Amino acid sequence: MNSNLHVFDTPEDTARAVAGFILDNVRKKVKQSLPFNIALSGGSTPKLLFDILSNEYAESIPWHFVRLFWVDERCVPPTHIESNFGMTYEHLLKNVPIHEANIFRMQGEENPEVEAKRYQELMERELTIHDGFPRLDFVLLGMGDDGHTASIFPNDMSLLKSDTAVGVGTHPVSGQKRITLTGLTLEQASEVVFLITGPAKAGILSEIIHQKPGYVNYPASYMRSSSGAAEFYLDKEAASLL
Repeated sequence: MNSNLHVFDTPEDTARAVAGFILDNVRKKVKQSLPFNIALSGGSTPKLLFDILSNEYAESIPWHFVRLFWVDERCVPPTHIESNFGMTYEHLLKNVPIHEANIFRMQGEENPEVEAKRYQELMERELTIHDGFPRLDFVLLGMGDDGHTASIFPNDMSLLKSDTAVGVGTHPVSGQKRITLTGLTLEQASEVVFLITGPAKAGILSEIIHQKPGYVNYPASYMRSSSGAAEFYLDKEAASLL
């Protein structure tokens, strides 16, 4: 199996492994007296990760070095049940000692095109620029049942190679607008990590990993980091067809 595939028995074990990987990466930055810039995703599996970070890593992670950005956000207020920020606040932010000044949320309640521009300008101010795009230290991604990642859907593949750092995606079924980091921004990160659990993802994941015909139609298949292949943290069910 590929060296960038990490398979664990349960979703909890998988999320705990990612938490440990995050801790290791934060410590590396601390040794350099540099901040650790991470972009988070929403969804049920990150929720589990955030609970583990809250319950088991609240004291071991030097949170004052951590700066939080978001991979994407639904165009809803932060108090809305679908808000990625709202979920992160409830399951992580209110439980760990991170300074408010280190939290850079996407404002889903604003006009999406205007907010995408504002967030790009914010990232360009707060992060170093490499090859024309802001560079994050760590990007946490999931994958949808349709092979989408971030809010880059199969019907919106142009966002993968957009010359803007932040764009606006559209959910293909609901039509909901979403603010999202674009493909080249995600790939500029030092580490790109997929956290994928459950049997519903097994088929598409197998197509992507084994590069079966049509795999390029899935946005998740394009994700790499500036240092090479993305890391895949999987439970046994997600990896069952590999």
